[in-house]
Formats: sequence, C-alpha cells, structure tokens
Amino acid sequence: MASEALNVSRRKLNEVLGEKSTKYFNHMKQWFRMKLTKEEFDAEARALLTIDQVHYHNEFLLALLNKVEGLAETSMTIAQEKANSQHRNSRRHKRNSRTSERSNFEPVDLLEYLPSNSPPGAGSDGVKYATQEIFLPDHALVVGRFMLAAWELGLEGADDEAADLIVVAVQHFLKNIISAVISQRKGYKTRNKHFKYDIGGDMPNMWLRNSNKLYDPQSEGRVGLDDSNDVLGPRCPPTIDEVEQSAVLEIACSSSNSQHNEDRLTLDELYHTLLTHKNIIACHSVYAVNMERMAVMLNHPSY
Repeated sequence: MASEALNVSRRKLNEVLGEKSTKYFNHMKQWFRMKLTKEEFDAEARALLTIDQVHYHNEFLLALLNKVEGLAETSMTIAQEKANSQHRNSRRHKRNSRTSERSNFEPVDLLEYLPSNSPPGAGSDGVKYATQEIFLPDHALVVGRFMLAAWELGLEGADDEAADLIVVAVQHFLKNIISAVISQRKGYKTRNKHFKYDIGGDMPNMWLRNSNKLYDPQSEGRVGLDDSNDVLGPRCPPTIDEVEQSAVLEIACSSSNSQHNEDRLTLDELYHTLLTHKNIIACHSVYAVNMERMAVMLNHPSY
C-alpha cells in the first residue's frame, strides 16, 4: 500500500510540475546525498510550486517518508549539525568584531572554544556516506537510492525485496573479502575442496611425510543408500579418542608461527590478498580503482 500511494502521489506531482520535474528531482538527489536537509529540500520544492500546488508536494513527501523511515531521522541530524556550526561561527564572529573595535588586549573566553560536554552517542559527529562512517548500507538507504534511480529512468519505483537483496549481497561481499584475508594469514581446513572451516587452527607441516590421512572418509560428502542388503553404509562419526588423536597429531606436526599477528586487519594484508585472489572483486573497474588507491596509500609519502 505504501508503494502504491507513493506512485500515485508522484504521478500527480509530475503532472503539476511539468518541465520543472527535473529540477525537483535534482533537489531530491541533493537531499539523498545529505547535502540538503529535509527543510531545505522542502523550501526549494515549494519555490517551484504555487500555493494551490503545494499540497501535491506535501502528499508526495509524506508518502516518501512513510516508505523510507530513515530519511527523516537523518535529515534532523544534518539540520542539528548545521545549526550548531552556524551558532558557533556567529559567536566567534561577534568576538572578533568586538576585539577589532578595541585597541587594547582582551583575554578570550575559553568556554566558547571548548567542545560540548555530551556523552558518547548523544551528539552528532557529522552525517557522511556509508563508507566514511564505516557502516554497511541499511534498508532505508538502499530503498531511497533505488527509488530515485528508478524515477530518473522512467520506472514506477523499486521493490523492497530488491533492496533487501542488495543489503545481503553487500554483507556477503564483505564476508568473502575478510575470509580471504584471514585465510592468507592463518591456516584452515577444507571440506569437499571448497568449504573453509577451522581457520586459525594448528595445521600440519605440508613438507613432512605423513600418511595418517591419505584417505579420510570424514572429509568426503554424504553417501547415498538404497534398499538393497549388500550396500555399504557411511562411516560412523569419529569417537572421542580418534578426535583427540587427530588434534594431538596436528599440534605435533604443525610448525610454530614466529610472526605475531594483531587482531585487526591491515591495509597491506588486504592489498596482497587482492593481488593473489583477483576473483574476489569481479568488476574490473572497481578492482582497478581500489587497488590503485591502496597502492598510493601504502607507498605515497603524503599518507
């Protein structure tokens, strides 16, 4: 129902705007990019409409905020940040004008330049892009971008399920990169030659001759059974003694790692991992741009 109401209100608004619809959606794009607050966007939109046509804009804006719940809260945060910065600049300007009128020295009030004493999380550190805030894009952010792109292409809108798909795809993409970096740093086991598990465990030295697991039935997949009497069933799960013996053997045959790795991943590890596993980022343009950026950050003296 929310999508249908949004499309109906958008069509009515496009009919009223006519040729001004391009300028209207350009202002909306600035709002989505967090360069305008909701109040500033509302003022720019009202300038394009007459008094009798403003209610079309209000209906469309209300339907949009009901559809994308995160835009209203974000706009309030941007407005609060701009108001605080303007108030701080005005106080400094008054102090400068007052000191310029007097020729004698006047001590400055240090309280004007102290940061606000607010608990962590109570204030705003500035609303930025998702990559600058180091947060993954949420549903509201993706839906807003999808709808604006669809309207620019002449489509009716975007489905919520498509936005959920993009959010999950971003999470899996980041998970693949982190898994590749960690597997480059530490040892791991594989099942069916693809699934990685037990990352960071003690791995036997590959250069030592070891015939313990030339054939390991536990590493293979499931065995299919039929109704005949002569069929061989799958092996039973390993006993506790077998598991302990395997763990002791891995510890005894593993080589000690003299390099101490910190808990956090470094840019150098990410760079060399992407050099080794180029298929993690399938898009060549995205891969080339980011690899060049990381190479500059690692080697350029300005960083």
